[in-house]
Amino acid sequence: MDSKPRVLIVDDEELSQEFLRFFLAKKFEVYTCGCVNAFYNLINKMDFDLIVMDISLRDYKDGIQLTKELKQMPRFVNVPVFILTAHNTTKDRHDSLEAGAHQFLTKPVDARSLVTRIDEVLMGLKR
Repeated sequence: MDSKPRVLIVDDEELSQEFLRFFLAKKFEVYTCGCVNAFYNLINKMDFDLIVMDISLRDYKDGIQLTKELKQMPRFVNVPVFILTAHNTTKDRHDSLEAGAHQFLTKPVDARSLVTRIDEVLMGLKR
């Protein structure tokens, strides 16, 4: 049996983490973190197939900075990052995509649509 793809959710809102975990855990192996240090601990321990990143982390770095860093790491350069945020400005969208994000999605997100998008991206990577 194939193992489930690993998805990391980076969001400082515990409720958002749990909502996403609930919907994504049916198809994916889901890991969550809510702060920058926990993010570094997780990415140093394991690989992920996709990362869902919030912009606002109320920490010493934001999700755009972390995405830029990920895209400079050989292990993660080809790992899709979905920015999922309540920020819906043109600047946020531009900065996210410029940092290397694959998708820019706004909250609230339709869980079924998110699962479908993740599936499509991961299937596209296998081709």
